[in-house]
Amino acid sequence: MLKGSWWWSAGVAALLLTAGCKQQGPQHQDVRGDAHAQVEAAQKQSERALKQAEDAQARASDEQKDVANARQDVQRAQQDLQEAQARAQKETQEAQTAQQQASNQAQQAQAEVQQSQQQAAEAQRQQQEQMARTQQQVAQRQEQVARTQQQTAQQQPSGQMQQMVTGRVVSSSPDELLLSRAGAPGQPQIRLQVNEQTQVMVNGRQGSTADIAEGSQVRASYQDVGGEPTALRVDVTSSGQGTGGSQDLGGSQGELPRQ
Repeated sequence: MLKGSWWWSAGVAALLLTAGCKQQGPQHQDVRGDAHAQVEAAQKQSERALKQAEDAQARASDEQKDVANARQDVQRAQQDLQEAQARAQKETQEAQTAQQQASNQAQQAQAEVQQSQQQAAEAQRQQQEQMARTQQQVAQRQEQVARTQQQTAQQQPSGQMQQMVTGRVVSSSPDELLLSRAGAPGQPQIRLQVNEQTQVMVNGRQGSTADIAEGSQVRASYQDVGGEPTALRVDVTSSGQGTGGSQDLGGSQGELPRQ
C-alpha cells in the first residue's frame, strides 16, 4: 500500500513537471532536465525509503514473531509453574496426611501400651492378693494342725508313751497301715493298727485311710495298745503312687510329753 501510493505521487509529480516544461518552451529545457534529474533522484530516494520501510516492516514482523514466541514461552513457563505449584501442594497435603496418620498410630500405640501396663498391674495385684489369701489359708491350716496335735496330745491317757514314725506307705487298708522306714536296725517296716480313734489328716484336711495312697509320705504318732502299735494320728505330707519300697525315708521315734 505504501509502495503504490509513492508511485502514484511520483507519477503525478512527473506529469506536472513535464506539463510545466512544455508550457515554458525551449528556453526551459535545461531546467526541465534538472527537474527530471531531481525527480529521478527523488524516485531513487523514495525507493530507498520504501526499501528501508519494507526492511523495518520485516524487522517489525520478526519482532512480532519473537514477541509471540516470548509470550508462548511465558505461557509455558506459567503453566509449568502452576503444575509445579500443584505438585508441591499435593505433596504437602500427602506429607501432612502421612504425618497425621503417624501421629494417630503413635497415639494408638501409646494407648495400647498404657492399657497393657494397666492390665499387667491389675494382674499383678490379683496375683498378690491370691498369694496373700493362699498364705493366709496355709497359716490357718498350720494353726489347725497345731491345735489338732495339741488336742490329740491332751487326749492321751496319762502314763502311756507315744511314739512318732515317718515313712512311706507300702499298703493301706481300713484296719492297718504298713509303712517302710529306714534308719531303724532290724525293723525296716512297721505295721500300724488303725481304729475309729485314729485321726487322719491329708494335706491339712480331715480324711480317712481311704485317702492314703500307696507311696505317700506320712508322719504318724502311735502307742502300744494290747501289744500292737496303734496309730493315734496320721499326717500325709505328700501323696504318691505305688509301693515306694525303693524310696524309703528315715524314721524317728520319740516320746511326747506326758499330760
